[in-house]
Amino acid sequence: MVNTALPPRSPVRHTGGQQMKEKMKAFKVVAGSVAGKARSASPFKMFISADDNAKLPHVAAEEDARMEISQCGDRDEFEEARDMYDPEEGESRTLNTLSRSLSLESGTFDDESLLGSLLSGTVGEGGEDEESLGSYDAPKQTMPQRGKVFTKSVVLSNLNNGANVGDSLVLRAQHRCMKPDEESHVLINVRASSVSPFDVVKCRGVGVTKEMLPYTPGQVVVGTIEALGSEVKLPFQIGDRVVGFVGQGGNARFMSTEADNLVKASPNIKNSEAACLVEDWMSAYRALRIAKNVFKGAALFGMNVFITDGFSPIGQAAINLADLEGANIYCCARKSQHKHLKSLSSRIEVFEPHIDKWLPDIMEKMDIVIDNTCVDGYASSWQALNDKGILVCLATAHMGYSTRGCGVIDMDEMLRTYSQMKAKYTMSQTVFLDIRQDFKQNRIEFTRDLMYLMFLVEQGKIHPKVGEKVALDDVGDAQKLLANGKNNGTIVCLPWKKC
Repeated sequence: MVNTALPPRSPVRHTGGQQMKEKMKAFKVVAGSVAGKARSASPFKMFISADDNAKLPHVAAEEDARMEISQCGDRDEFEEARDMYDPEEGESRTLNTLSRSLSLESGTFDDESLLGSLLSGTVGEGGEDEESLGSYDAPKQTMPQRGKVFTKSVVLSNLNNGANVGDSLVLRAQHRCMKPDEESHVLINVRASSVSPFDVVKCRGVGVTKEMLPYTPGQVVVGTIEALGSEVKLPFQIGDRVVGFVGQGGNARFMSTEADNLVKASPNIKNSEAACLVEDWMSAYRALRIAKNVFKGAALFGMNVFITDGFSPIGQAAINLADLEGANIYCCARKSQHKHLKSLSSRIEVFEPHIDKWLPDIMEKMDIVIDNTCVDGYASSWQALNDKGILVCLATAHMGYSTRGCGVIDMDEMLRTYSQMKAKYTMSQTVFLDIRQDFKQNRIEFTRDLMYLMFLVEQGKIHPKVGEKVALDDVGDAQKLLANGKNNGTIVCLPWKKC
């Protein structure tokens, strides 16, 4: 049995860096007495007995984990970044294992609780979630020391297309410089990010090459700016709260992204609500706005609005927004979901999702149709329009595996892409909306609409529905929930949330 006794506490309590130095000195004394130099082994391994090692099988594998020197200069003995991804050596570890990963980065623990924290894997988390924060700033212990900060991110470890959704995701822990990767970038302390259908598709390997690994999902982020590149101009300043589409990299505690991907966010709404607005509500609002423009900006009062998937986050957002203007709402959902959807509006009729269940009742009667499913290439949705109606087709992600194509070509994905191109260029009374492209091409209008939705949240007029709030360790399980269609609302990742 390894001696786990710790040196007595110093009667003088120091603060800041001096306190950290004292604790590291005490740690090295114990480490040196049982295992020699700490540099030659994992820093926490020496505190665990053989019995404990049997209970924690992942600890034995920790010694073999590749140690990556921080990109910011020289290494000292307890600042090695543990990179949990190495596709050549196969050293990636699963999220469940990594949820117990141990670290010594924060220096906020007491000496007498050090051993228990090491064995339980709770050292250095410092992870208040957004609901317990008095402000939207980062926890103080995450601020940089000597230009470095310890960060974690979720990464795709391999392109095993046969794996189940989420199984190829691992947690990566490392130190990083507190500066943007490029001069046109900003460094964001991420307070919330999205777990979306597009992330599920990417993590299946669609659109991701081996050269892009390690790939971090998360296309929408909410956070505060920690550092600016030299080419970043106004209106952004350090400390600004921002939100935007970053494409990838959001499921991390810190990330660097182009300033053009961001807009300023209201300080008066929750981080999770801001993520919901960009991820789902903006698609619904922009679709209705485009449709209203066809009717010369007329209000939706008395109009017939049909939504092909009413239970999805975008569908529920569209129902709420259409109800605010007095529209007559029709939508599709599984029978078990009808009661919930009927609670959202007094002017709603819900059908089962089979085409023959709803098309005969609404054919040629709808003023606005929002198709967020692309079941039959938008054909049935188009037939539901009246002679002056407008069909808005939303870019969707196919999260399942194709049953056609013999595993060589994803025929379902190919047909979906063809249908989207057809809707975009050849169909009459039809508009195709990809919210990510809309953000880039109509930035000013997009920003104004987003500010309006934030105003509605502040006034209590709308309530973005957060289906789940998950920690980084649970992103893989969240993707499985999303792929199975069991999420009731937007799934939001809170990178500082404790497991």
